[in-house]
Amino acid sequence: MTSEGTYPYFRGGVSTWTHNLIKKLPDIEFYIVSIVPSPFFRISYDLPRNVRGLVTIPLWGEEQPGEHFSPSCLSVLRRVIRTGTSEVEEEFIPSFKDFLEEVLSGGKNPRRMGEALTAMRKFFEDHEYKKTFKSEALWKLYISKLGEDKLYSNMEVSELIDLARVLQHFLRVLIFPFPEGDVYHSSAAALCGVPAIVSKVKEDIPYLLTEHGLYFRERILDTVRLVKSLPAKIFWLNLFRAIVLANYNYADKISPVCSFNVNWEREFGIKEGKIEVIYNGIDVNRFRPLNVRRDEDVKRIILMARVDKLKGIIDMVEAFSYVKEEVRNAVCQVFGPIVDKEYYAACMRKVKELGLEDSFLFMGPTNQPEVEYNRADVVALPSISEGFPYAVVEAMACGRLVVATDVGGVREALEGCGIVVPPRQPRELGKAISEALLDEEMRKELGMKAREKAVRLYSEERFLADYLRSYVELLSEKKIGGMSK
Repeated sequence: MTSEGTYPYFRGGVSTWTHNLIKKLPDIEFYIVSIVPSPFFRISYDLPRNVRGLVTIPLWGEEQPGEHFSPSCLSVLRRVIRTGTSEVEEEFIPSFKDFLEEVLSGGKNPRRMGEALTAMRKFFEDHEYKKTFKSEALWKLYISKLGEDKLYSNMEVSELIDLARVLQHFLRVLIFPFPEGDVYHSSAAALCGVPAIVSKVKEDIPYLLTEHGLYFRERILDTVRLVKSLPAKIFWLNLFRAIVLANYNYADKISPVCSFNVNWEREFGIKEGKIEVIYNGIDVNRFRPLNVRRDEDVKRIILMARVDKLKGIIDMVEAFSYVKEEVRNAVCQVFGPIVDKEYYAACMRKVKELGLEDSFLFMGPTNQPEVEYNRADVVALPSISEGFPYAVVEAMACGRLVVATDVGGVREALEGCGIVVPPRQPRELGKAISEALLDEEMRKELGMKAREKAVRLYSEERFLADYLRSYVELLSEKKIGGMSK
């Protein structure tokens, strides 16, 4: 199982999905490959007993790439000695050239990308990574390829250097050990899919890809917001597109968590026969209507979400200010970790600006989300981007009315049993929440329908059975294919 910025170091929907899948399939042994920003994070989960190993790949935070898994000094020295100018030029530059051309073209030939990644990994088995990226030949190739392009040649020198530096960090994934397995399963069409791609090219290991949020769509949002110049924006979008296409191309089966994702996958040319939607599953016995202590003097709105930009918390603050105009006794509580401190500070400034300090509250994580859902009159989700959010289906299973933005698979989940509004429209969100708080009969009716739909479609039993079947099918197809050769 491969992950990126999620399990087992960070909590959230993808981590919940990963942990539940592994823990609830105890007869299957899992190895975890986790890509993280740096080696300084602590594990946030107790790993299930059937986890046989964890490979952590930090892209930043190490002077010597891979130093935390510590090959012997003698081994490092041998690699340094082997990494001469002629070795780099003859054995590494051709595959790096293919990789770079695929990046610049936005993944015109995904198979070429996969073969280039595999060849570069093979080179790093016997050669030193850092010395390779300091070679004159590599820099000459990089400058010439971008310099001869009419678009990229307009970038500032500082931008070219920054792009090269980040590429070098991204490719560190190639120097870490990849566990031997019967099936590779990636939780995103991202860098964490590289071990699966390489294992597919090298040993024909079956590759199952699950898509939660759409990696490429989220990178578009980040790039537009964070990158200044047009040539640099296009470079990053082409890089991410090339990575996504390589994952799609080499995956034997793609299992998006909702039908919304299928539309994007079709746009990338993925054949229908390769795709099967597998919805996220929840324990509908844990997440159910409960008799809990509630303060009848307030109307309670809750958000079950980590605090970061994609969750749209600032939009919720503004929406809540409109709610307060109609429902004076309303309270909004946010349950979840703060993963973006700058964004949290911006949220708090907005809360103070609107005079909501006593009624818009950040509660931190909770170990009993089912209790908090049942204390709510309305569960809100103001996200800018989503896959198929656990917060929605958990709240549905608890018989709560959900008011959420129309992103990812949210409309799919709430059709017939919830309220959906456009994203980034705080006034519309506030109006919908206010109407829900003031109409108890509507809350009860839609809450009952939500519970019925969650039990019918989003049970944990169905979720586990679908993934177990997928693993067995991929292994069977490989065995049959091997016998027929």
